[in-house]
Amino acid sequence: MSDNNQRNFPLTGIRIVDLTNVIAGPVSTRVLAQLGAEVIKVEVPWGRAIGNIAMHTDVPGELRPYNKVASFNEVNRGKRSIAIDLAQEEGRILLREIISVSDVVIENYSPRVMGNLELSYESLLTERPDLIMVSMPALGGSGPWSSYISFGPGTDALGGLSDVTGYENGPPHKPGNYYADHNSAFHVSTGIVAALSQRRRTGKGQRMEIVLREVTMAVIGEQFLGYQLSGDAPVRMGSHHRDAAPHNVYPCRGDDEWVVIAVESDEEWRRLCDAIGNPNWSDYDRFATKPDRLDNQDELDSRITDWTRNQTNYEIMHKLQGHGVKAGAVLKSPDVLSDPHFKSRGFIDETDHEDAGTNHHPGLPFRLSRSELRMGVAAPMFAEHSDWALAELLCLEPSDIANLRDKNTTPLEPVDRTF
Repeated sequence: MSDNNQRNFPLTGIRIVDLTNVIAGPVSTRVLAQLGAEVIKVEVPWGRAIGNIAMHTDVPGELRPYNKVASFNEVNRGKRSIAIDLAQEEGRILLREIISVSDVVIENYSPRVMGNLELSYESLLTERPDLIMVSMPALGGSGPWSSYISFGPGTDALGGLSDVTGYENGPPHKPGNYYADHNSAFHVSTGIVAALSQRRRTGKGQRMEIVLREVTMAVIGEQFLGYQLSGDAPVRMGSHHRDAAPHNVYPCRGDDEWVVIAVESDEEWRRLCDAIGNPNWSDYDRFATKPDRLDNQDELDSRITDWTRNQTNYEIMHKLQGHGVKAGAVLKSPDVLSDPHFKSRGFIDETDHEDAGTNHHPGLPFRLSRSELRMGVAAPMFAEHSDWALAELLCLEPSDIANLRDKNTTPLEPVDRTF
């Protein structure tokens, strides 16, 4: 990481203390690390804290399994790592010292935790008066539910997203990924950059709160506006669309192979008919206009399925795209990683990790024409940069570092948790 201060990264010179766990916070700081910020990941001493990950393994002879956790290694690329026991007073003092030479501290604990640790924003201002502090409570630091705890699926539900996700006449569903977390992460990154910009103008830091439930609600605003304008609450409709038909996922030749087809206008409908050879049913009156097709979607889907199931999803995608029809093959993870379009654009980020080996990750979904992005840097191993933080960043004496090690205040390997 020695090149960080010598490269043309947008956030060169910014240091961030990352106290977050799981997905939302770590993804936000990973984005900032890829933009050039120096991110210090503060880990708990008893193992990596995603989903209560244990530090031990059932595989005989496997060394350092805690360095091979896929979810951790994905969301913590490009960071430094130190383990600190914040239950110890010495650990809290050490963290304060690191914060005193940093620009941003970010946490996603329950609202009461930082206060209980005597690490509130107001108290940290004594260490760094222009500090920017980010908190990520699930439901907010105020309000009647502020003490409630939640996870991504809970905020999806409470934000209204689950209610509009699912099949017609079926129950609500959660999205297929950590939607609330990833969505929040990019909002957090944006907010931090805005706070840094304002501090550059005013010299003042500030407190930032981002609430996962509110971020989820913010990205489905059309559902709420539509209800206010029409009086009709949105309904679940699977892969159908209220204003387009055909609009669905169709089976293709092969095992669990699918293609998405979306037709919005009558002109697109005629192009689809041309692509599939203008079968007799394509001239039926009940498919002639968009309102007709919306009223007869089930039969229409059945007709199209008869055509798609005998071809591969790539064949269908290329054929329909050639006729100006929106279509995309449904790709599995191996397909995406080997996709020639991604490769041609250099989007896949390759990293080499001492314990986890060579891995391929999604890159940053934006590019800057005059700035580099800090790619190709793997997640840190557990407490990998502890010596750097203590000896170089804080300039502690060797005897003081040894004392912290003896007390397991900042261990180099995971230790058994004590209560």
